[in-house]
Parts: sequence; structure tokens; C-alpha cells
Amino acid sequence: MSSLATSGSTAASAAIASIAEAIAPIETYLTTGPFGDGAAIAGTAAAYYRGAARACARACGLDPQLLAAEEIAHVEALRRAATDEALRLCMSERVEEARAVFQHYLDVRERALTDVDVQRDADRHREAGTVPEPEFPATGAGHWLYDLLIELFDETTTIAGRRVGVAPAPVTAGLEAARQRAVALARRSVPRLAGDVLRGVRRICLYRADQPYSGYTNAAPLFVFVAGQMFDEDHIAAELLLHECLHQKLNDLSVIRALFREDYHDAHSATVSVPWSFGSQRVRHFSADRTFAAFHVYSHQALFYLGMLATATTAQDSALAGDNAMLAWARAAHFAAELTGEGIRAELGADGHRFVAWLSRAVDDLGAVRLPDGSLLSSHAGVHSTPTATGDG
Repeated sequence: MSSLATSGSTAASAAIASIAEAIAPIETYLTTGPFGDGAAIAGTAAAYYRGAARACARACGLDPQLLAAEEIAHVEALRRAATDEALRLCMSERVEEARAVFQHYLDVRERALTDVDVQRDADRHREAGTVPEPEFPATGAGHWLYDLLIELFDETTTIAGRRVGVAPAPVTAGLEAARQRAVALARRSVPRLAGDVLRGVRRICLYRADQPYSGYTNAAPLFVFVAGQMFDEDHIAAELLLHECLHQKLNDLSVIRALFREDYHDAHSATVSVPWSFGSQRVRHFSADRTFAAFHVYSHQALFYLGMLATATTAQDSALAGDNAMLAWARAAHFAAELTGEGIRAELGADGHRFVAWLSRAVDDLGAVRLPDGSLLSSHAGVHSTPTATGDG
């Protein structure tokens, strides 16, 4: 090997080591404190749902024990969604409608508790130990409860105002192997962040659609939904699993923190511009709620790809990770800038202002990371509308 090649290799290794050193404190920052500690956030959210369910049960004349937390992942997801809806109805003095919501949940719960396959699913995951990552359910496509969750996701999934149209898809041995590789990549790239956010989600539901991607819905919390095709490439699968699990974390934050003003109404929210859309140059506008979700995801996504860059073993993976880190950071920086506007800031609550400041600091720190070519990440702010993006926000 020539001395020039050796020197170049040494310089590249030093640059990679510098990235790993630079992102370590940012990863710690994003996984600690009131907005970052996923375990504390999830624990507080669980306590919130215990209290909210008890209060609603009393208002509806129901036995609070029937609405207690459930070990079965599917049932707990439906319990939380029912509690969210019933609480809104109770606060509007629509108690009879709230009671009907709970009765529908209790009917499903009773059927699930007597379903042998559902019990086997719970037993399988219990016996596997406490693996802190989302897994495919043992009850897959064709099982009534799995299909119910897919239906709930379908009902709340739109692109450009139109229903996507999703259907349950079966889990195969190949997809399970791909899931494991994706989780391993996430843990290798950002071990602390992956451990923090993956533990917040119980299961992954597979679906198929004409326009495949991934999604999260608070109609089925604790679950994420991913199209099977998204597991074809490990980095995309890892990115999307982190992406959707971050939505669960933010959903938990939204029920325990005053992120928005007391009378916030999403349909009437001030908006921010979003100059990218599934590879097109169409400018969209996001409400405060959706802005927070996208800002949260892209900030962490930039960290993931920097971590992937710092641990890459091939030139191809390094180039891919670097390009995606630039894209994710540019999009996060776009939202950070948009959230300084007076109109959108008026939509925020006290914790919302603190959340923006907390996340903006992480974006600034990520922007100061120097890439292997010597440029700062922040110097690539113009790549946020690159048409090859996998994500849409």
C-alpha cells in the first residue's frame, strides 16, 4: 500500500472517529431529561391512562377494574385508544357516547381474553423475556384481532387527503430475519437511542398497499405499521422502525405535557410550509401537531444516519449514510426555523416552547458535526427537498 493511500485511510478513520465522538453527547442529550427519557415518559403515560380510565369509568357508571391496564398488547392498545375517545366525550358531557365507546372495547376485550391464539401470543412474548423491541405478533394476518388493528390503521391513513387503502400482510421467515437485521443496525448505529425508543412499542403489524411506507395511529397506540416492502433494505427498515417508535414517544409526551395551548384545535392551527412531498416539489403546510411530529423524527433520524456513518463497514454504506444524514438534518433545520414564526408559536403551550428549544439545541449540535469530506453538516441545508428521500414527515 502506498504511503498516500495509507495517509488517506488514516485521515478517513480519524474523521469517522471524530463523528462518533461528536454524536455521543447528543445521543445522551436526546435520551435524557423530561423530553428525552423514554422509560420515564412511557411510565408517566401509563400512569395517566390508569387514572384517566378510572375517572371515565366512574363517570360512565362502569367497574373501573374492567378498564384496568392489560398485559396483552393488542388489548392494551385498544384500551388506551378507547380511553382517549371516552375522555373527550366525557369532557363534552356526552357520557352515553363515552359509555358506548367503552362497551365496544369491553366486547373486544372479552373475545380476546377467551381467544386461545391471543393468549398464546401473550405467552410467547412473556416467555421470551423482556426483549425491549417491537416484534411481529404471533397472531398474524387473518386473525380477527390483528386484522382489526390493520383496519383501524387503514381508517386513519391518508395521503393528500385520500385513503391509502391497506390490507394485512403475512409474516414470513425472511421478513423476521429482515426485522432482526434492521433492529441490529439501529442498535449498532445509535445504541442508546435505539434502546430508548424501541422499547416503547409492543408490536409491528405488516400491511400491503399500492403506495407502501409505514405509519402510526393513536387509534392503535403501542403498535406500528410497516409495509413488507420496506424491509427490503436494512437501513430503510431501521429508519422507519425508529421513525414510528418516535411517534409513540411523542404521543406519550402529548398526554403528559402541555405541548399546545389549552384550546388548540388541529384543524384551525397555524401552519408551517413543507417544500417536499414524496419526491415532488409540491409545497404543503403542516399544523403545529404534525410539525412537532416531523421535527421530532428528522432530528433523531439525522443522529441515526450519523451513527450509521460512524459504524459503516463499506464505502457504499458510508456514502448512503452521509447522504441521508444531510437530508434528515436539513429537514429538521427547516422545521426549527419555521417554528420561530409568531403564528405557529402562538399554538404552543408552555411545554411546547420548551420542547422546541430542547430539540432545536440538538439540531444545532448535530449541524456542527464535521463530515468525512471536511464539511459541516449544517453546510448542506439546501438538500431538504432531494427527490430520493425515503421519508415524508
